[in-house]
Amino acid sequence: MNSFTTLNLDFIEEQYARWTADPASVPSDWRFFFEGFELAASGRLPAAGAADADQVLRQARVNALVSRYREIGHLLACLDPLEACPTEHPLLSLDAFGLSLSDLERTFLVPDGAANLKAPLRDILAGFRQTYCHSIGVEFMHLQDPSERRWLIDRMEPVRNQPVLEPAVQRRILEKLIQSSVFEQFLNTKYVGVTRFSLEGGDALIPALDVLVEQAAHSGCREIILGMAHRGRLNVQANVIGKPFTDIFSEFENCYDPENLIGAGDVKYHNGYLGDIRTAGGRDVRLFLMNNPSHLEAVNPVVEGFARARQELAGSGADKQVLPILIHGDAAFAGQGVVAETLNMSQLDGYRTGGTIHIVINNQIGYTTLPENARSTRYSTDVAKMLVVPVLHVHGENPEAVVHAARLAAEYRWEFGKDVVIDLVCFRRYGHNEGDEPYFTQPLMYERIRERPSLDRIYAGELIDRGVVGQPEIERIAGEYRSRLTADYDAIHGSVCVFPEHRFYENWSAYSGAYSPVTLETGIPREKLAALARSLNRVPEGFQVNPKLAKLLAKRLESVEKGQGIDWANAEALAFAGRLAEGHPVRLSGQDSGRGTFSQRHSELVDTGSGQVFT
Repeated sequence: MNSFTTLNLDFIEEQYARWTADPASVPSDWRFFFEGFELAASGRLPAAGAADADQVLRQARVNALVSRYREIGHLLACLDPLEACPTEHPLLSLDAFGLSLSDLERTFLVPDGAANLKAPLRDILAGFRQTYCHSIGVEFMHLQDPSERRWLIDRMEPVRNQPVLEPAVQRRILEKLIQSSVFEQFLNTKYVGVTRFSLEGGDALIPALDVLVEQAAHSGCREIILGMAHRGRLNVQANVIGKPFTDIFSEFENCYDPENLIGAGDVKYHNGYLGDIRTAGGRDVRLFLMNNPSHLEAVNPVVEGFARARQELAGSGADKQVLPILIHGDAAFAGQGVVAETLNMSQLDGYRTGGTIHIVINNQIGYTTLPENARSTRYSTDVAKMLVVPVLHVHGENPEAVVHAARLAAEYRWEFGKDVVIDLVCFRRYGHNEGDEPYFTQPLMYERIRERPSLDRIYAGELIDRGVVGQPEIERIAGEYRSRLTADYDAIHGSVCVFPEHRFYENWSAYSGAYSPVTLETGIPREKLAALARSLNRVPEGFQVNPKLAKLLAKRLESVEKGQGIDWANAEALAFAGRLAEGHPVRLSGQDSGRGTFSQRHSELVDTGSGQVFT
């Protein structure tokens, strides 16, 4: 018993409490276990029942082993394209649970299976290994809400966490992989040595984003707010958001139009883009890719704030209509404080956005630094577990598993309104950038990478073997895409530059970036100010305001009515009120913003009797 109760005590106690209240509320295997446990504890086991008691005990051990697979099966998952798959782990061995090889042929009740469904232990473990130790490793047993754990179990175990994809979806995945690969190869040949931060090695990101857009649109989402660093940024712009190739090539040609440029210039792999696309399912969705500096994760709070603003503008239920997606690097996700700060705000009322889908492009290196020299945790994603959300680790060269994980992540976000993390374990085909030499610092790693074929070739071979596609179709897809690239390149290269159009939409449609000499009247009539002051300094009937604050409110009103002694805090309140009266929202955020750090604002009052807050 001691061998299997320590790691899963909370889970077992939860099951026991349910069984005590209602024996029918737990699966049959747990019911038999607790009945046997109670009987053994009472010392009333009959001699004739010794065999049954032994089976009950063995069943309990099997249940505990299965529970541990759910908890730490990810430690045995096959995730790294550059390493052999692990085969054993001491905490998942039969010995750790008092079981032996002879038990593999014994028949047991299948945990959480259909009523009275039995199978040999060998088959039971094979199913749970396929679910939790194959190309997807899931960290989810730390979730404190049993309903969330059960929801994930019900979606993973019946299909053994294996994707079930129609041939059309498989062809779509292949098409996106071909686009990603051909795009990078084209840039590599046309702009030799020019920095672009290739996505190669992490190409599965493109079909992952493609399916996330499709899934989000199907769930009613109308806007997706994307934030990412420079790795793969151009590829995402071209093959997910639909940025014209001519715009991308113009940036490579170093075109500069002072009449069309707003603000300072920037490198091409920092630029954002807005694209309106129609999904394969025929739904329209708008994608915003935020501008980002070389300070990798600086965009995180920008994306969350932008998404929250779009949700506020859209009104009630808008967290289903606006989805933030953040794409990180493994070293930056573990190493930059802004990541933890942004994660920490995700469930606060003033900042929540209904859940963010995080994708970590885990190429297992940060510039030249390997994980063992970059972090103290096993996974780069461990910082996200402070939110008590699931983390899906997935093999970056299994695109179907990546798509399956993306779908599961999207469904979880829509169901629970919380963040979810996809750890895309892959590699970086070249150095930190196209001019970097990785063999200086990682010769062994890059010798293995050099031997790896491109992912589109690997997956194409699999689909050919299945009979889903033929070589002529593959060549047609690649040829047509390459022809589009060539035509747009020829239109740009060596000719007059075609400058990308800077576009502003909706609330910003009138903004041009140009200086305006027009002087605007910003004042408010005195009579209106007095009316606003009376509203600002009035509290609801029966509201028990702090006596000191009551005097402050009276003094503020008096100063406005007399037109004398209006201090900065009073003026600020009047300015806010003027904006609100004209229908413009005012948002203050951060600690102490309600009262003010120097006890000067007091835009929120607290009832001294009930604690009720009045804004």
